[in-house]
Amino acid sequence: MAFSPISADSLPEKFARRDRNKDKKLSREEVPESFSRFKFAQADRNKDGFLDATELEQVAKKLADKEKGTASVPIGPVIPATGTIRVIRDIPYRKLPGDTKDLNKLDLYLPRAKGFAMLIWIHGGGLHGGDKSNINEVARRFVAEGYGVASLNYRLYPEAKYPAQIEDVALAFSWIHANISGKGGDPEKLFVAGGSAGGHLSALLATDPSRLNKHGLGTVNIRDAIAISALMDVSRVGAARRNSIWGNDPKIYQEASPLHHAGAKSPAMLLLHAEHDTDDRRAQNQAMHDALKKAGHPDVKIHELKDRTHNNIRPNLAGADDPGAGLILAFLKRQSAAKKTLPEKQE
Repeated sequence: MAFSPISADSLPEKFARRDRNKDKKLSREEVPESFSRFKFAQADRNKDGFLDATELEQVAKKLADKEKGTASVPIGPVIPATGTIRVIRDIPYRKLPGDTKDLNKLDLYLPRAKGFAMLIWIHGGGLHGGDKSNINEVARRFVAEGYGVASLNYRLYPEAKYPAQIEDVALAFSWIHANISGKGGDPEKLFVAGGSAGGHLSALLATDPSRLNKHGLGTVNIRDAIAISALMDVSRVGAARRNSIWGNDPKIYQEASPLHHAGAKSPAMLLLHAEHDTDDRRAQNQAMHDALKKAGHPDVKIHELKDRTHNNIRPNLAGADDPGAGLILAFLKRQSAAKKTLPEKQE
């Protein structure tokens, strides 16, 4: 089969620029670091150590598919009125030697009120990228509706491997639980939410009580959870990424997968995914919904957001008429008003 030529239409510009020797193929050293680490082996279908034109066409097609749907700029972003929001940045929730790059810090976006519910946001980025600042516009949108938002950083691969990320999230949650009342929030109304890797961590925190048990808390202290396009089953991650972050022990894959912790006593859960998410990611979220239902969970909902991609659900949440934001706000309002029934034994 003849290889089609590399063109601006078929190959993303950032890859074309990396073809330094102009041989119309890319070595592992020429591609972006994150792609080399997690995607190169999968894209190199003939296993010759290079990405040729045909393989690059496949990469380009996958990237193009991810760009389907509405653009990332929200329509009619909701902005809180002047003087109605307090923003406190870079609060350390962990103080250990070696804490660098602000990966031990969180930001608070708070309404000027008392007794408000808190949305604890965990950013995405494949557990190797992302930052708490990415939620800035969306956080302000939820503050305008009367909710507080905490956006947190956590340690990232390759410096930190499993279980560092979920341990950081649990520690940050415990800090917020202990301190938010002093800033006007209600520690009995703490919601966890996030997209992609952040959705994965949100769902894992909400379904595996051992994470919070270490801090004298339990999943009962999570009011409810919102997982967006979340990774639910670690075993389905590409081998290079899976082995790098979680190792090669199938028991660890189960331990680290929300799907394997699905139970009746988890907090209420709202599952959202994009119409243009991959088939596997949509299937994982449906499997999580079905597993919770099968376990007897009384309150789990799943919704597909039309005309959305994996990457643009979050920024569009700032829009006034965004359907994802509407579902989240309805969930927050309903669950904030509901009476929380505590089990006899904290879990």
